Amino acid sequence: MHDDIPSWEDLDGGEILPLSYGEDQLVLLTRDPYWLFAYWEFNEETKKDVEKTTRKPWGELEFALRVHRFNKGNKKESYYDIKIDPSALNWYIQVGVPDKQYKVDLGYYPPGKGFVPVLTSNLASTPRDNLSDIIDDKWRLPDWQARRLFWRIARSSLSSMEMMLHREKHYREVKRKGGLPVD
Repeated sequence: MHDDIPSWEDLDGGEILPLSYGEDQLVLLTRDPYWLFAYWEFNEETKKDVEKTTRKPWGELEFALRVHRFNKGNKKESYYDIKIDPSALNWYIQVGVPDKQYKVDLGYYPPGKGFVPVLTSNLASTPRDNLSDIIDDKWRLPDWQARRLFWRIARSSLSSMEMMLHREKHYREVKRKGGLPVD
């Protein structure tokens, strides 16, 4: 039936993607207005340098993601740390504030010292969580559609009892006028 669509066997090139690429990288992605996703990789040389500096094995170090929040003018507003397991390779980050920009540092706490960043991510922006303030006539609904849409939105915020009373009133009014109930 669909001879032009390749089969799975045709798509399998026989090669398997590597689990790591041997590069130091921290990538930050936006999931939605309230969440980010970060994934990272350390190369072996970086791990050895950190172990040499701290005189502790990699698995015994205390690691954290430092989440920096920026306003739209790239001015830093705040930051907070999330402690993570040294074996973790990714993390979902709840930021809680939409329409902002974020950057993440991945680092460790050497014994008796403050946070030491090892990797820094790209800048990621979270989208707004509400309707746009921009009103564009090109995309504007005709008045009758806008009224109908807003009526449905307003009606959907009614409680079940309010909805039932509204519907009952509507049917009584239609019946009084001699018409059939139409919704």
